[in-house]
Amino acid sequence: MSKKNGGGMSTGILALLVGIAALLCIILGVLMYMDKHGMLGGGSATEASEEAGNAEARPVGADDGTGQAQVGADAAEDAESEDYAESAYDLLPEGRESGEKELASTDNPDVYAWLYIPESGIDDPVLQSSEDAFYYSTHNSEGAEDPKGALYTQSINSKDFSDNMTVIYGSNTGAFSRLSVFSDPDFFDSHPLFYIYTEDKVYIYETFAAYESDDRHIIMFYGTDNDDQYSVYLSMIEDNMGIGGLIDTDCLPGPDEKTLTLSTGVNGRDDRRFLVQARLYEVTDAR
Repeated sequence: MSKKNGGGMSTGILALLVGIAALLCIILGVLMYMDKHGMLGGGSATEASEEAGNAEARPVGADDGTGQAQVGADAAEDAESEDYAESAYDLLPEGRESGEKELASTDNPDVYAWLYIPESGIDDPVLQSSEDAFYYSTHNSEGAEDPKGALYTQSINSKDFSDNMTVIYGSNTGAFSRLSVFSDPDFFDSHPLFYIYTEDKVYIYETFAAYESDDRHIIMFYGTDNDDQYSVYLSMIEDNMGIGGLIDTDCLPGPDEKTLTLSTGVNGRDDRRFLVQARLYEVTDAR
């Protein structure tokens, strides 16, 4: 009996060892497959070497059989398209090389700049009252009472656009009644630049976002010269955008770039604002 039982045990151990060996072969085969196809984090050394060789031998835009090379060509083309002109002066609209005529058209000393957005209908003075931050929300650019107000900044912002963030306010029944045109993707894409004219400078801004937001006072929350808070705000823009918002992720500003926000109301929603945001692209002397 004992001999019979011993033989059965030996047979069982042998079967177990054969099973373990088969399992190890399967695992080894799976690992080799994953390594070959780059599933172990970075691909095999052979594959990496081949890719490096192909990258050196293949010019930008060449077809590698997968269509992936075309991405490089498109990226190169996009990079070139961001260079709108050889000089900042060439970016200025014809006949709008300065704001001298526009700024001279008013006697109001609170007018310090002029905003021009091509083909939007927005072509208006920007004012700032030193006594009442909200004065031009209820007065027009001539200083007369008017529920449509005017375009204005608050005294927390400097008048030379040197702050990290400048906000221009306007009523959606007044000068910013046409700002919502930026919610149209075609207009947003085809009108990347707009212009701020001062007595001796032209500030060229590149639009990167248009969306509805809550009505928080952006500058009160994040300040104009606190670099850390400014960086936090910039990092939140994409996350805070609601459905229907537009953003050009290639133009998102870095913490060292200055931005301008155009802010207006939303019909029927006192707790919402429509924002168009742009980064400072170039500054040139007015001519």
